[in-house]
Amino acid sequence: MNQTKKTNLKSTMLAVAAIFVIITTGANAQQKLGDFVAEGGFDWIIGNWEATSDEGDKIELVYKWELDKHMVSMLLKWPNNEYRAMIFYKPTEDKIVQVTVDNKGGTGKGTWEPNGDKAVLKHEHTGSDWQTSKMGFVHSKVDDNTMKWDIHELYSSGEIADYSSFTIEFKRQKEPKPAITK
Repeated sequence: MNQTKKTNLKSTMLAVAAIFVIITTGANAQQKLGDFVAEGGFDWIIGNWEATSDEGDKIELVYKWELDKHMVSMLLKWPNNEYRAMIFYKPTEDKIVQVTVDNKGGTGKGTWEPNGDKAVLKHEHTGSDWQTSKMGFVHSKVDDNTMKWDIHELYSSGEIADYSSFTIEFKRQKEPKPAITK
């Protein structure tokens, strides 16, 4: 009878361990940012983009996959200004988050969420002068080579204003070819 108890306990422990492995493996597979982006149909955002400001300045924007699609790096650049960001899925909050730093010492944080066929970034930026601005960036696909940003005021409630303050239209750029080494 003692042998039966040991066998049942051992079988039970193996079954529990197997269930635990299956559950955690499934959860890890769902926590990859690339999966969320693909499921939402937002793969189109990845790439090199360019726009021109009202003053005629070139605005560069790059969204690039990193770390086996667990993160997107972002670069936003125009004369005298440069922003870099990391975008990743934070499972403890079940949110896609962004952290940002700029070349003037400012920092930012935000969250991404889908709104129909648009990707919305709700972002708070604090400049080196300690002034904080809150904005909603609504990303929409116009066509395969055109993306539009509608920039909205972001209220303290976390809601974005109904109407945008301004719009920027970006055109997709060809990615530079890697240098050939001999």
